[in-house]
Amino acid sequence: MLNGVIRAALGGSVILSLSLFLGTCQDYSFEELPRSIVEEGHDTIIIPAATDIDILFVIDNSGSMVGEQKQLAASFSSFTAVLDEKFGAGRYRIAVVTTGMESLGCPPCDPLITTSCMNETGENGRFQDRRGSIVDESVDPPIFAFEPSDPACRVVTSANLACFVDPAGGGLYGSGTVFVGTNGCGYEKGLAPIRLALSGGAVGGGADFPRPDAMLAVIVVSDEEDCGEVGDVTEGLSGLGGKVCYYASKGVGPDGAESDPQGKPYELTSVQETYDFLMGLKGNRVGMVKFVAVVGVEDEANPDTTEIRYEDGTATSAISPACLTPGCTSTGDSCKAFPGTRYLELAEEFTLEENGLVGSICQSDFSALMTRIANFVTCPRDFKLSRPIADPALVNILINGVEVPRYSCDVTGRVESCAGPGAACSEGTCLPTWTRRLPGDPLNPFTAAKAPGGCISFADHYQPCELMAGGEIRFEVVYVVDR
Repeated sequence: MLNGVIRAALGGSVILSLSLFLGTCQDYSFEELPRSIVEEGHDTIIIPAATDIDILFVIDNSGSMVGEQKQLAASFSSFTAVLDEKFGAGRYRIAVVTTGMESLGCPPCDPLITTSCMNETGENGRFQDRRGSIVDESVDPPIFAFEPSDPACRVVTSANLACFVDPAGGGLYGSGTVFVGTNGCGYEKGLAPIRLALSGGAVGGGADFPRPDAMLAVIVVSDEEDCGEVGDVTEGLSGLGGKVCYYASKGVGPDGAESDPQGKPYELTSVQETYDFLMGLKGNRVGMVKFVAVVGVEDEANPDTTEIRYEDGTATSAISPACLTPGCTSTGDSCKAFPGTRYLELAEEFTLEENGLVGSICQSDFSALMTRIANFVTCPRDFKLSRPIADPALVNILINGVEVPRYSCDVTGRVESCAGPGAACSEGTCLPTWTRRLPGDPLNPFTAAKAPGGCISFADHYQPCELMAGGEIRFEVVYVVDR
């Protein structure tokens, strides 16, 4: 309940005030006002305060993914800079799997098979441990070289970041497990290897990944649709190839047929199964799993508008791209990204802007995107408001039942309240503890639809997760609704 004297500003006379903190000892007088004049807003959010994180990258290694692998490598330092700041050295682990799953259409490589085969790592959810590099771009696709497997690179930490990418590691753009090559399966299956890798079902997996008490983040980077589990679709159909994945994810072909020419239904494994699996790994604790889809999307701010669109109504119609990479001049599909609707569906299952995030793969520079993702997978510093606030000065915030001072000294690791800007501090400077950001503010991570009242953003020196030693954070904000 709101504390203090509540008055409403009507007819030019000010009759609204509020005690900023709960539990104060002053003796206040109260005026009874109709609910039609004053309405109390009360938002509560409970989040886990994990101090460690495990991050699984699922990187598409099909023929059109050269540019994206280069961008991931170039922007990796932007990603780890945030992790180092927010989690600290030794608190995060990173592993890489590909979208390749062994199947009839993608058998293991052998001397008699030169295309459409699984590479020698076996893939199938296996944590990648070969440092790859691009050694020749004069041909299309470029030529990759791979070092021998190194088990120490299966799980990357702050101590061996060069396993993921070493800018001085050779090749044209350095080397690392991020360079998974482009000879992967044309029937990309990004969700199936997640389950294999994290359930321990993949040969050559990493030890203690994921860790029981660590937050889990899964980041898929693919310019194609997910093709379900092995055997969901008929592979090798003449004139179809990987397009069958789109027909199956939509449930009907461009000609209206519900089954392929061999009579197998256009149907894929439910996305819900992957969601249930990931949540089950963390005891169904909301906030302990983050999912990021960096895929083909028409509008990343409104991903549900992205659809699979056929170029014509023939039984073997091509798929229209969802987006094009700005400035890209390569031939073929290298500049295109096709709708990743199943990945978008999974991101929405995790609730967009809370535990699900969508980024467009059609970018010529991933630096801002990787910084955004890194901030997203850390403990939040922004909390959305369900309704507009009448006056930011009339807001009461509690964390785990303890009042949050409106002003505090900018010293990290502890809380020292102060009276306001310029007031005395034993150390540092007295600054606002939080800022209210309106919808549309470039620094507000939420859309107006998700947070009609904007959000509360905590200052750098007052980060809830850093002040908590694990466990849960109960964030409460009480305010007067702007009617």
